[in-house]
Amino acid sequence: MKRRDFFKLVGASAAFAAVPLLSSCSSAAAPSAEGAGVLGQPQVSFSTSVDVLILGSGMAGLSAAMDPSEAGLSVMVAEKLDVLGGESYESNAVMEVCGSQLQKDAGITETCDDVWPERKEALKSAGVTDLDFAKRLFYAAPEWVDRMKSSYGAQFADPASYSANEANRRRVLPKNGIGDTESIMMPLRDKLAAKGVQFSTGYCATGFILDEAGKVCGVRFSTSKKDQSGVVDVHARAVVVATGGFASNQSLVRQYLSAWERIGCYTAASMGEGHKLCQALGAQLSDMSVTPSVISDLPQAAAWGMFAPTLVVDAQGNRFANEDYMRDLCAACFTQERGYFWTIFDSGISESGQARSAAQVTSKNASRLVGPCDTVEQLASGMGVSEDVLGKTVDRFSSMVEAGKDSDFGRKQFLKNLKPPYYALKQFPVRFRTRGGAVVDGGGRLLDANGKAIAGVYCCGAAAQGGGESLTTNGAFGILTGRAVTEDLGAA
Repeated sequence: MKRRDFFKLVGASAAFAAVPLLSSCSSAAAPSAEGAGVLGQPQVSFSTSVDVLILGSGMAGLSAAMDPSEAGLSVMVAEKLDVLGGESYESNAVMEVCGSQLQKDAGITETCDDVWPERKEALKSAGVTDLDFAKRLFYAAPEWVDRMKSSYGAQFADPASYSANEANRRRVLPKNGIGDTESIMMPLRDKLAAKGVQFSTGYCATGFILDEAGKVCGVRFSTSKKDQSGVVDVHARAVVVATGGFASNQSLVRQYLSAWERIGCYTAASMGEGHKLCQALGAQLSDMSVTPSVISDLPQAAAWGMFAPTLVVDAQGNRFANEDYMRDLCAACFTQERGYFWTIFDSGISESGQARSAAQVTSKNASRLVGPCDTVEQLASGMGVSEDVLGKTVDRFSSMVEAGKDSDFGRKQFLKNLKPPYYALKQFPVRFRTRGGAVVDGGGRLLDANGKAIAGVYCCGAAAQGGGESLTTNGAFGILTGRAVTEDLGAA
């Protein structure tokens, strides 16, 4: 059974229980249809009522369900796709974090205090404006990792197996390495289900439902499910918007990120619906023009250089960026109009803990793979580049390896020569995650233009300002939001 099919089976078979509709619109009961209304749409008819309704099943949304479910609140997670996981499921699953118990047990002593100054500068360079909130997420990430492992059965690789490289002491990986999102997301889903969390797939939120006082009391969904009428209304005491970014929405990209309009997009479902929903309530959007995350259209391959020697060249065989920072490299490939790039590697990746990823990616993308080749000349021929150009690139890189310093681009990780047989994998730069979103407070409470919390509505992950940076920070964002929801509903 394919992993996505497994998610689809569980999501499609999860049914929510309808409750009797009550006549009053109190915090403990569903309102009647009369007097309530979806923005721009009449005839509200609630089919079910929950304490907490979460829109989106990515890492932020699932993590936001932790505290409410543990506190005994009824929780429903609604996902517009037919499978759970969102754009988080499609990530390479390399998680930036430090100070977790998982890392401490592996003998890694770095703390958030040690790393934050460097991380702060990186975020500032990327255009992130709310560095105080970014710091809060960074410091909350270790808790998320440890809680995922101890309370939700997430399976992580032993950091001691890959942390000899300094940078990798600040990363954690799933049990089976790069791309193994199943090992962390499936146990989380199962534990949440065991706590009573209801999952509904194929539910696309189309509008908030307001009560007679103008307070949000639910959400209207459109659904194509055969056993549904096409419209489903769900009553909720609190709504968490965790619908992801807007990288797939060409109209929003044109509006806010016009410089990145003509680059492809890896994910097809990040349409910014949550941004629009929040705007309809009077929420403000911020950081929408911050440079998006650009990555390889084969995200797992983009992470290989973190764990084994690689060399990246453009379509002509020239090295053009630092392989330590693949997001920057992919962005440079696009902005410098290089079209595509090649990751050159050897058997080192297959001999590392990332053998699963290498086998999976190369087998699925055999038409893009060149090799094995015993010589650089053979490799160049297979890649369709000049033997002379690629040869000079490899020689130049080798000279810097011998000198122990990358004087061209400053690479520090795995500054080592490749050994034959050689391989090369063709890749294209694509948009993946956006960073802008709805303005919230430290607990994910949605704020209006005056900075006042909009009662009963929360937002986290890539749908919010400050989200979308990584799995760990989105997970931390979800925990902080779920905690605020639980406290606000008086269940903490």
